[in-house]
Amino acid sequence: MRFDIAVLGSGFAGSLCALILQRLGKDVVVIDRASHPRFAVGESSTPTANLVLQALSDRYDLPALRPLSKFGTWQATYPHLGCGMKRGFSYFQHEAGRPFTPGPGHDNELLVAASPSDAQSDTQWLRADVDAFFAGQVHDAGIPLFEDTSIESVTSGPCWRLSCRRNRQPLRLEAAFLIDATGPGGALTHALGLPDDTHRLHTRSRALFGHFDGLPPWGSRFTSDTLRDHPFACDDAALHHLIDRGWMWWIRFNGAHRHNGRTSAGFVLDERAYPLDFTRTAPAEWAAIRDQYPSLSESFALARLADPPGVIIRTGRLQRLAGQAADAGWALLPHAAGFIDPLHSTGIAHSLLGVERLMRIVQAHWGRETFADALTGYERSVREELLHVDRIVDAGYAALGSFRLFTAVTMLYFAAAITYEERRINAGVDDDLLLMANDPGLRDIITHFHRRLREAPALDKAAVAAIERDIQTAIGPYNTAGLFAPAVRNMYAYTAAAF
Repeated sequence: MRFDIAVLGSGFAGSLCALILQRLGKDVVVIDRASHPRFAVGESSTPTANLVLQALSDRYDLPALRPLSKFGTWQATYPHLGCGMKRGFSYFQHEAGRPFTPGPGHDNELLVAASPSDAQSDTQWLRADVDAFFAGQVHDAGIPLFEDTSIESVTSGPCWRLSCRRNRQPLRLEAAFLIDATGPGGALTHALGLPDDTHRLHTRSRALFGHFDGLPPWGSRFTSDTLRDHPFACDDAALHHLIDRGWMWWIRFNGAHRHNGRTSAGFVLDERAYPLDFTRTAPAEWAAIRDQYPSLSESFALARLADPPGVIIRTGRLQRLAGQAADAGWALLPHAAGFIDPLHSTGIAHSLLGVERLMRIVQAHWGRETFADALTGYERSVREELLHVDRIVDAGYAALGSFRLFTAVTMLYFAAAITYEERRINAGVDDDLLLMANDPGLRDIITHFHRRLREAPALDKAAVAAIERDIQTAIGPYNTAGLFAPAVRNMYAYTAAAF
């Protein structure tokens, strides 16, 4: 069987590529070593992700996907798909051995809204449901989708030859171009023997995570006076519990469907402070870290592991970076080319931006001499974005010892995200890189503060205040949302442009 393009991986990004390629008149096939539904993390969308998904739906006439760009339309159209409301980001600082208590002036809390209403809010994706939905769209479109199919060898020639095995039977496919959407599976990374550039990344974190039922809302611990100051329900967010040299995510799926009450939760740990110890099981390590923080321990006393996955999953180092992301006959989507960390929920947005960029190249350059050069530009963009995210995230880890410093450093991320969103919405600019990695001024600011934090000795209050002032001054040209406003007291009611 011969095709123009073979897509490896049928998660949401790979399936979306296939749907668009069909709209562009290409013969496409999708190959996946597993089948749907299946457990996955990478569950939190952002305004950037929603903007890109909406644009792709409109540009390539995929109306079934457009409702997924906002919580309100998602719930109205697909209430059966696992989804949670995400009004923004919330952060809470914990101290070992002490229950969490809100501080005066919310000095151990930070809430940053990203939408003006519940209906327009971002979403939390229950990936088992969402990925299966996208793969179902591929099937309904009549695109060949080979699930439970392993790729045994990849050879090049006038075209790519894929030797596969499906249901114990050999399957041979040919394609002129390959797209790797397998993420950490790294199908082409392994098949082509691509070099590993992970050593270029600064962030060093690992994770323990699972899904839980019965985890009580974090907001239920607060008094009405405290909740009155919150600009949105703190559980309707990518909720971050900050701990010593790490943090914990809570992501809730709270629609009126069978997954009501399910929460994705995971510790992400700086592996320099928490080296992986195989003599201790993942559940034992989870419990040991959790029980250092009384409020987290009390919350999980009422929760139970959900299936899937039914266990605590533990990873090694999360960071990876392929030494090459594209060539004349193939391309890696961003989540196959590398990954940094879930701290700022960049994964879904980066994947969708990669799809958008690559599909434009296929549309404009397929079959032309300019195709190879366009792919070189694609590769450069993906790698610049990953290195940019790495500096932003690693600066956050360097600041974890002080909530005030962490809050200031986090404003680098919000300034970059808001700038991207406003340029796309208000100015119609849709070719910027993720978090404005193409803006030399902002990139230099982030590089400077990342280096300053990593090279600084232990910081006292005066040093923290100085860095805070310097960040506020540096991002001034990008600060259109009132970041650092004293009257806000860490409670930002709305920061994103409406769309």
